[in-house]
Parts: sequence; C-alpha cells; structure tokens
Amino acid sequence: MTNCRCKSKRLAFSSAALLLLAAGTSPVHAQESGDEPELPPVVDVPSAEQAPAMQELTEPGTEDQSLGEQTMEEALEEIVLPSQRFFEDDPYTADDVDESILDVEDETDEERLSRLFTLYLDAVSDSAFAEADSLGKQILELTIRAYGLDSDESASALTNLAIAQHGMRDFESAIVNYTSAIGIIERIDNRLSRDLINPLRGLGSAQLASGRPDLARDAFNRAVHISHVNDGPHNMEQIETLESLAETYLSVGELEESVDVQKRIYYLQARNVGSDSMDILPALRTRAAWQNRMAFYDQERFTWRRIIKVIEQNQGSDSLELIDPLTRLGKSYLYVGFADTPYIESASASVSSGEVYLKRAIRIAEDNEDADWKILSDTMLELGDYYVMSARPNRGERVYEEVWEILTDANAEEALARRDEALAAPVVLQKAAPPLVYGQSLGVPVSGPPPGFETGNAVFQYKVSIRGRPVEIELVDSDPAGLDDMYSTIARDIRKMVYRPRFDAGEVAITEGVRFSHTFYYRADDLPGQALEAQASAEGNRR
Repeated sequence: MTNCRCKSKRLAFSSAALLLLAAGTSPVHAQESGDEPELPPVVDVPSAEQAPAMQELTEPGTEDQSLGEQTMEEALEEIVLPSQRFFEDDPYTADDVDESILDVEDETDEERLSRLFTLYLDAVSDSAFAEADSLGKQILELTIRAYGLDSDESASALTNLAIAQHGMRDFESAIVNYTSAIGIIERIDNRLSRDLINPLRGLGSAQLASGRPDLARDAFNRAVHISHVNDGPHNMEQIETLESLAETYLSVGELEESVDVQKRIYYLQARNVGSDSMDILPALRTRAAWQNRMAFYDQERFTWRRIIKVIEQNQGSDSLELIDPLTRLGKSYLYVGFADTPYIESASASVSSGEVYLKRAIRIAEDNEDADWKILSDTMLELGDYYVMSARPNRGERVYEEVWEILTDANAEEALARRDEALAAPVVLQKAAPPLVYGQSLGVPVSGPPPGFETGNAVFQYKVSIRGRPVEIELVDSDPAGLDDMYSTIARDIRKMVYRPRFDAGEVAITEGVRFSHTFYYRADDLPGQALEAQASAEGNRR
C-alpha cells in the first residue's frame, strides 16, 4: 500500500475516533452503580477582552510524555500485542461473513486494515469498547508489521487503541498507549508537530479520569500551545482542548483559571461575529452554560436575556426559537448564586420570578402555528417541574394533568409513548450527590478507588410521594457493615432529591419500591472494629 493513501486514512482514523469519544463532557456524579462511564470530554471556548492579551503559552515540560528507546520497549510490552495466531483466528474472517462485502482470503494488508478500522469505528460508536479494544490490538500489530514502529500509522493505531481502553475505563493502559504515540511522533517529526494534539488531548482526558488533574493540565496546555504554534492563537480547532482544560481547572477548584479559559473560548466563538446577529448565539449559549456550572446565576440571567433580545430583533417576539432561552432563564431563578457581578439582576431575586418567563414560553407554544403537541407538552412540563422544584407541588400537579390530556388527545402512538416516558414513572429533577469518599463532605467526582481505599456500596429503598419527595427511606443492603455515619449521610442526601411524581390514568400516584444505589470508597481502618484494633495495637507498641 502507498504511504500517500494510508496517511490520509490515518488522519481520519485518529480524529474521528477521538471525536466519537469526546462527546462527554463534564464530570458528573453517576447516580446508579450501573451508569455508563464518562468518556473524555471535548472542548470549545475563549473570551472577548482577552484577544489582544492572549499570549503564547510557554511549552510545559514533557518529561513524562516523551519516551526514549528503552522506555518505548517497556511501554510496548504493556500493550499486550496479539500473536500471529490471533489474526488467523480472527472472528471477522469467519465463513458467514458476507462475501459481497469482502473476500477475506484474497484481501491485501491495506484492505484488511480498512476493514478492521471500519469495524473499530462501528464498535466505538456503539460503545462496544471491549470489541474496539480487540480490534485496536489487531490493527496495531498489522500496522507495526507493515510500517514499522516509528511511523505515523503506528502512532495513530496506538492512539485509537488507547481510545478503546479509555472507554473500558482502563485508564492505566490508555495512558501508556497515548504516551507511546506521543513518543513516536516526537521522534519522527518534532515536539511541536500538529499530530501531537489528538494524543495529548486523549492523554489529558485519561489522566483527569484517573485522578491526576495536575498531569492532565500539563497535557491540555501543551496541546493548546502546539495548536497556537501551528495554526495561530485564534484558530477554532483549539476550542475542544480549551474546554477540557477548563474542566480540569474546575475539578481541582481553580475557579479563576477555569473562568479565564471560558472567557478565551467565548472570545474565539464571538470573534468576527456581529453582536446582534444570530451567529452570536452559540457563543452566548456556551457562556450561559458555564455561568450556570460556576453558580454565577446573575451573570447567566443576563446572558439569557441578551440571547432573547437577539432572537426578538431577528425573528420576532413570537418565534419558537425563544422557547428554550425563556425556559432556561426561568429555571435559573430556582438558584441563588454569588452577588459577584455588576449586572442589574439581584442575587436575592424571588424564586417565583422565573414563572413569568416559563409562562411566556407556553404562550408562544400555544399561539405559534408551527408548534405541535410535542413542543407544547415539553414546554408545559418545564413549568410543572419548576413548581415542584420550588415547593409548589399542587400547581405542578395541575400542569402535569394538562400535559397528560394533551398527549392523550393527540391520538398518536408517538404522543402516547412520550406520555408514558414523561409521566408514567417518577423522573428525577434534582439528583442526590452523596460523598464518594468516606469522610468527605462533598460528592467530588472520582473515577475509582484512591490508593489504599476499598470499594463499598449501599442500596436504599423508598417511596416517591405525590409531592415528588422520597419518603420511608430504608437501607436494604450495605457493604461493609458498620459505616453507619456514611449510610446516614447518604440517606440525608436522598431526602433532598426531587422527582416529577408518577401519574396513573391521569392522576398523581405514589410510587413504591424505588431504589438508589451508591458506590463509595473507604479505608480499612475506617471500620469501627478494625480502628479499635489498630488503636490498641499502637498503644501496646508504645508500652
């Protein structure tokens, strides 16, 4: 196969797979132990006042990211490459493969790589990461055999194998393979090669997920620096990396740095866009979302009002485009943030103020001839949820009953399915976030047990009342026994949860047997019995 042809395939290979994985975003606490793992978040964002001030970032040290010859050999040992027999037993060359698609016996190495890569992409897009890992190892061995270890193609294959391992939450292996890919690119090209950006982003995401935000920050900063060197400080390609960098700063409590990165993102998105044009809306929406994340609710309201004004100027005061920003502006009044801005809005605004915006959204959905039952019912559900969240469940109940009637009267299979999805079972409106580590007061996201910690689990069962609140909460299973203060803390957090209550035949109903499972981490000496034994042993040694 020719180098030219495979090089273009290699570029699509690496960036396509990274984009498939990058759909996450922000680190959130999983409510149930069976939740899907978070994939590496991808970024997008810079800020307005900082355009002239955006200076090239000094290139951070990369001692841990470049590999010498000996280190590379050690890293490759950990990749666990499949043997030649693995290729011969390849399940994708079985007799039942559609011969109209390929003739396995006669395929060239290039055709085989193309086939395996297509299967790999399908596996990643379906979140079948174990299958993607197996395919990635086959692709890697075939690529090294065809092009040698020090080649662009092998670096790309290592990156894609790491993506599959990241999806399986095997962060240690992913870090090894991202680092190996980086080392290859540095040797065959240079330390400022554009090809380093994807594996650096993947490396940072894996390091962040494995509890090393300090290393992740260096990886993301280096990716941004390389992007500036190759494409200039205002290029839009860096936005995904910047968003991951902002998440990293946020995860370690460096709020100023996170805000600064978000300003840079906003600047990049808003640059060369008219301040009153519809083209400014993506930048404003991104800014509003981050202001909400940072609990800057006054600023968030100011931004949503600006979005509403832009839409009204361009599309009129009855545009369906207004429903979403009106709804989000209304819901922002459920929260009181820091009085941290010079903006007009008061941080002590009444919770009931949001009702005005939600009702306007409903009027637009009712009056606009382009609105259908789905738009109207979804908009009304937001008002019902707002009432329940603001401790006015009776008003919420009346709104939900109207929604039930609208979806029933629509006389469409899709509408009935939407009714069952929205109202036939309780829907969580406010999640619980108990501590993930014993002794911590906050549910700080972690991807696995910290060093020296064991894994525990608690399962609670309760009813959801017609007011949308958990009642009669009881612990039905716990491991280990004895951490009563931890289990009491989890129960208190469950009590703070808010649900959209269940409806049966159009009437609000109690839901029994609802379960909440929480996984946490503890040290062996946190257990009461073992702690006493350790204390007695220490006292004996002192004597």
